[in-house]
Amino acid sequence: MVNAEDMVVAYRRRFAGSSPTVLVRAPGRVNLIGEHVDYNGGMVMPFAIDRAVYAVAGPAGGDRVSVYSTGPDALAEFDLHDIRRPAAGSWEAYPRGVAAELLKVGAALRGAHLYLDNDLPVGAGLSSSAALEMAVALSLLSVAGVALPRLEVSRACRRAEHNYAGVPCGIMDQLVCGLAEAGSVLLIDCRDERTELVPWPSEDVVLLVIDSRCRHKLSEGTYGERVRQCGSAVEHLRKADSAIGSLRDATPERLRECGSTMTGLILRRARHVITEIDRTRAAAEAMRRGDFATLGRLMNESHFSLRDDYEVSSRELDDLTDVVRRVPGVFGARLTGAGFGGCIVAIAPRQTVGAVETAVRKQYDTLYGVSAEVVVTAPCQGATVAAVPAQP
Repeated sequence: MVNAEDMVVAYRRRFAGSSPTVLVRAPGRVNLIGEHVDYNGGMVMPFAIDRAVYAVAGPAGGDRVSVYSTGPDALAEFDLHDIRRPAAGSWEAYPRGVAAELLKVGAALRGAHLYLDNDLPVGAGLSSSAALEMAVALSLLSVAGVALPRLEVSRACRRAEHNYAGVPCGIMDQLVCGLAEAGSVLLIDCRDERTELVPWPSEDVVLLVIDSRCRHKLSEGTYGERVRQCGSAVEHLRKADSAIGSLRDATPERLRECGSTMTGLILRRARHVITEIDRTRAAAEAMRRGDFATLGRLMNESHFSLRDDYEVSSRELDDLTDVVRRVPGVFGARLTGAGFGGCIVAIAPRQTVGAVETAVRKQYDTLYGVSAEVVVTAPCQGATVAAVPAQP
């Protein structure tokens, strides 16, 4: 748990002679369904969680920006007039990239000090990178007194991840961090960036986020490889139908017609994306009806597709979802995030939570020698900005 008052004290200690003016909270996210479709123009259903990256920030003289993060226990410093890309893999790519992209859209930034802390685990598939980007962006904008629509801020953060961190992500993570509201899942159409808040139907059914304790790294190449494979599938489909600009435009029928022109691997990648988009539409309808049985079935099918067709699961994630699914009353469970490790998400009646935890401890933890964290949550508020009271 992050304490804002402790952060203010730490800020003053690190940036002697300076006082913070703003406190930013930028949450992580869990995607309920719609995985690996955002960069294919598909539809996704994420929600914000109660763990976040926090920033306290204040003005600094000139055009110098200093960003300290407790995570890597490191300080990034750069001049707004000379923002250079850091070495590959450096966490500095995020604050530098965010500042650079905000400047490109005309934001008149000024020198600032930022102190970052978080209770959002890195590598758990909860989008700590997007939360970091949003925390930095809103801090810099607030210190400079610049107002930008959250959609524009989200786009700038996404470009920072592309151009500086080297991850060709979609816009889902940044949008849900910036636009989520408590009590609702955010349905995002990633093709035109339209959003719809879909209320969570019942307090008696909870969302369970379970950390497998198996970490992932997106920038090691596998994520980009999937993006390229989807592009290859589009090229094949476009030969039969010039109107297909992305996998969002294709249907299962069209894929079956063109499947013989693709390798088996490319066919499987496309099949996951096309069917996952359909599952997400159906999941939104099920949620509107309060039909948790259908929603859970779609989540299970999503996991199997990610495991078999998209091949982004892991032995740990498969075993963990299987353990949870076997608990009587659980509606469904699937990996969430890019995969290759991280967390799963499940939906279950509130009264089954104890049974789920017991099953995870006895079956999963014992098998892998870990202590998987089981978090009971609900859709939370997106990023917030608050003033830090002036000290007497």
